[in-house]
Amino acid sequence: MKLQQQQEKALEYVIDTYMPYVKAIAKKILQYSCGNTAVDECVNDVFLAVWQNSLKFNGSEQEFKKWIGTIAKFKAIDMYRKQQKSETVSLDQVKEQVNYETGELLYLRKEQKDSLLIEIQTLPDTERELFLMKYYLDLSNGEIAAALGISKSAVENRLYRGKKKLATLPTIKERLE
Repeated sequence: MKLQQQQEKALEYVIDTYMPYVKAIAKKILQYSCGNTAVDECVNDVFLAVWQNSLKFNGSEQEFKKWIGTIAKFKAIDMYRKQQKSETVSLDQVKEQVNYETGELLYLRKEQKDSLLIEIQTLPDTERELFLMKYYLDLSNGEIAAALGISKSAVENRLYRGKKKLATLPTIKERLE
Protein backbone atom coordinates (compact mmCIF):
# COMPACT_ATOMS: atom_id res chain seq x y z
CA MET A 1 0.00 0.00 0.00
CA LYS A 2 1.32 3.42 -0.96
CA LEU A 3 0.22 4.93 2.34
CA GLN A 4 2.60 2.60 4.16
CA GLN A 5 5.40 3.91 1.96
CA GLN A 6 4.56 7.40 3.31
CA GLN A 7 3.51 8.77 -0.09
CA GLU A 8 1.61 12.02 0.32
CA LYS A 9 -0.64 11.35 -2.68
CA ALA A 10 -1.87 8.23 -0.90
CA LEU A 11 -2.73 10.31 2.17
CA GLU A 12 -4.58 12.81 -0.04
CA TYR A 13 -6.58 9.92 -1.52
CA VAL A 14 -7.41 8.58 1.95
CA ILE A 15 -8.53 12.04 3.09
CA ASP A 16 -10.67 12.59 -0.01
CA THR A 17 -12.22 9.13 0.25
CA TYR A 18 -12.81 8.83 3.99
CA MET A 19 -13.33 12.46 5.12
CA PRO A 20 -17.17 12.26 5.17
CA TYR A 21 -17.07 8.94 7.04
CA VAL A 22 -14.57 10.17 9.66
CA LYS A 23 -16.35 13.51 10.05
CA ALA A 24 -19.71 11.79 10.60
CA ILE A 25 -18.26 9.67 13.40
CA ALA A 26 -16.59 12.64 15.08
CA LYS A 27 -19.69 14.80 14.70
CA LYS A 28 -21.94 12.18 16.26
CA ILE A 29 -19.79 12.07 19.39
CA LEU A 30 -18.65 15.70 19.67
CA GLN A 31 -21.18 18.00 18.02
CA TYR A 32 -23.48 18.74 20.97
CA SER A 33 -20.88 18.78 23.70
CA CYS A 34 -17.79 20.27 22.10
CA GLY A 35 -18.80 22.07 18.89
CA ASN A 36 -17.65 22.12 15.29
CA THR A 37 -14.11 23.27 16.09
CA ALA A 38 -13.56 20.12 18.14
CA VAL A 39 -14.98 18.01 15.31
CA ASP A 40 -12.52 19.52 12.82
CA GLU A 41 -9.63 19.07 15.25
CA CYS A 42 -10.63 15.45 15.80
CA VAL A 43 -10.77 14.76 12.05
CA ASN A 44 -7.28 16.21 11.66
CA ASP A 45 -6.02 14.06 14.54
CA VAL A 46 -7.51 10.95 12.91
CA PHE A 47 -5.74 11.48 9.61
CA LEU A 48 -2.49 12.27 11.41
CA ALA A 49 -2.84 9.02 13.35
CA VAL A 50 -3.56 7.12 10.12
CA TRP A 51 -0.43 8.61 8.55
CA GLN A 52 1.74 7.86 11.56
CA ASN A 53 0.42 4.31 12.07
CA SER A 54 -0.02 3.21 8.47
CA LEU A 55 2.71 0.58 8.84
CA LYS A 56 0.64 -1.16 11.51
CA PHE A 57 -2.27 -1.80 9.14
CA ASN A 58 -2.43 -5.00 7.10
CA GLY A 59 -5.65 -5.87 5.37
CA SER A 60 -8.22 -5.15 2.68
CA GLU A 61 -9.92 -1.87 1.80
CA GLN A 62 -13.02 -2.91 3.77
CA GLU A 63 -10.86 -3.61 6.82
CA PHE A 64 -9.15 -0.25 6.30
CA LYS A 65 -12.53 1.48 6.53
CA LYS A 66 -13.21 -0.31 9.83
CA TRP A 67 -9.72 0.56 11.06
CA ILE A 68 -10.04 4.26 10.26
CA GLY A 69 -13.56 4.29 11.75
CA THR A 70 -12.23 2.79 14.98
CA ILE A 71 -9.47 5.39 15.14
CA ALA A 72 -12.05 8.13 14.58
CA LYS A 73 -14.32 6.79 17.30
CA PHE A 74 -11.58 6.56 19.91
CA LYS A 75 -10.07 9.96 19.02
CA ALA A 76 -13.52 11.54 19.36
CA ILE A 77 -14.16 9.82 22.70
CA ASP A 78 -10.75 10.94 23.97
CA MET A 79 -11.47 14.51 22.88
CA TYR A 80 -14.91 14.40 24.53
CA ARG A 81 -13.40 13.20 27.82
CA LYS A 82 -10.66 15.81 27.63
CA GLN A 83 -13.28 18.53 27.07
CA GLN A 84 -15.40 17.31 29.98
CA LYS A 85 -12.37 17.17 32.25
CA SER A 86 -11.32 20.71 31.37
CA GLU A 87 -14.81 21.98 32.20
CA THR A 88 -14.62 20.78 35.78
CA VAL A 89 -13.91 23.52 38.24
CA SER A 90 -10.67 23.31 40.18
CA LEU A 91 -10.50 23.86 43.92
CA ASP A 92 -8.38 26.98 43.40
CA GLN A 93 -11.06 28.49 41.14
CA VAL A 94 -13.70 27.84 43.80
CA LYS A 95 -11.53 29.44 46.48
CA GLU A 96 -11.03 32.53 44.29
CA GLN A 97 -14.76 32.82 43.73
CA VAL A 98 -15.48 32.52 47.45
CA ASN A 99 -13.02 35.34 48.13
CA TYR A 100 -15.02 37.63 45.86
CA GLU A 101 -18.46 36.73 47.17
CA THR A 102 -19.67 36.76 50.73
CA GLY A 103 -20.83 33.57 52.37
CA GLU A 104 -24.33 35.00 52.69
CA LEU A 105 -24.61 35.61 48.97
CA LEU A 106 -23.41 32.09 48.24
CA TYR A 107 -25.95 30.69 50.67
CA LEU A 108 -28.78 32.63 49.02
CA ARG A 109 -27.74 31.45 45.55
CA LYS A 110 -27.63 27.82 46.69
CA GLU A 111 -30.99 28.23 48.37
CA GLN A 112 -32.50 29.66 45.18
CA LYS A 113 -30.99 26.93 43.04
CA ASP A 114 -32.27 24.20 45.38
CA SER A 115 -35.68 25.85 45.47
CA LEU A 116 -35.81 26.01 41.68
CA LEU A 117 -34.83 22.35 41.41
CA ILE A 118 -37.67 21.40 43.76
CA GLU A 119 -40.11 23.52 41.76
CA ILE A 120 -38.94 21.96 38.49
CA GLN A 121 -39.72 18.53 39.91
CA THR A 122 -43.41 19.47 39.95
CA LEU A 123 -43.44 19.90 36.17
CA PRO A 124 -44.33 17.05 33.77
CA ASP A 125 -41.37 14.93 32.62
CA THR A 126 -41.02 16.57 29.20
CA GLU A 127 -40.98 20.11 30.60
CA ARG A 128 -38.66 19.11 33.45
CA GLU A 129 -36.23 17.65 30.94
CA LEU A 130 -36.32 20.88 28.90
CA PHE A 131 -35.62 23.05 31.95
CA LEU A 132 -32.72 20.89 33.06
CA MET A 133 -31.20 20.90 29.58
CA LYS A 134 -31.65 24.66 29.22
CA TYR A 135 -30.72 26.00 32.65
CA TYR A 136 -28.48 23.35 34.19
CA LEU A 137 -26.70 21.92 31.15
CA ASP A 138 -26.65 25.35 29.42
CA LEU A 139 -27.72 23.94 26.05
CA SER A 140 -29.11 26.29 23.43
CA ASN A 141 -32.69 25.93 22.20
CA GLY A 142 -31.36 24.57 18.90
CA GLU A 143 -29.27 21.92 20.68
CA ILE A 144 -32.23 20.91 22.82
CA ALA A 145 -34.46 20.68 19.75
CA ALA A 146 -31.94 18.46 17.97
CA ALA A 147 -31.47 16.24 21.02
CA LEU A 148 -35.22 15.76 21.52
CA GLY A 149 -36.17 15.63 17.84
CA ILE A 150 -38.54 18.61 18.01
CA SER A 151 -38.50 22.06 16.46
CA LYS A 152 -36.75 25.02 18.03
CA SER A 153 -40.04 26.89 18.31
CA ALA A 154 -41.56 23.93 20.17
CA VAL A 155 -38.71 24.14 22.69
CA GLU A 156 -39.27 27.88 23.12
CA ASN A 157 -43.03 27.42 23.57
CA ARG A 158 -42.61 24.64 26.13
CA LEU A 159 -40.07 26.67 28.11
CA TYR A 160 -42.44 29.65 28.08
CA ARG A 161 -45.38 27.55 29.28
CA GLY A 162 -43.20 25.91 31.93
CA LYS A 163 -42.07 29.30 33.24
CA LYS A 164 -45.70 30.42 33.47
CA LYS A 165 -46.55 27.27 35.44
CA LEU A 166 -43.63 27.82 37.80
CA ALA A 167 -44.67 31.45 38.32
CA THR A 168 -48.17 30.40 39.41
CA LEU A 169 -46.97 27.76 41.88
CA PRO A 170 -46.79 28.76 45.53
CA THR A 171 -43.22 29.12 46.76
CA ILE A 172 -41.68 26.60 49.12
CA LYS A 173 -41.97 29.08 52.01
CA GLU A 174 -45.69 29.52 51.34
CA ARG A 175 -46.18 25.76 51.30
CA LEU A 176 -44.31 25.30 54.57
CA GLU A 177 -46.23 28.02 56.42
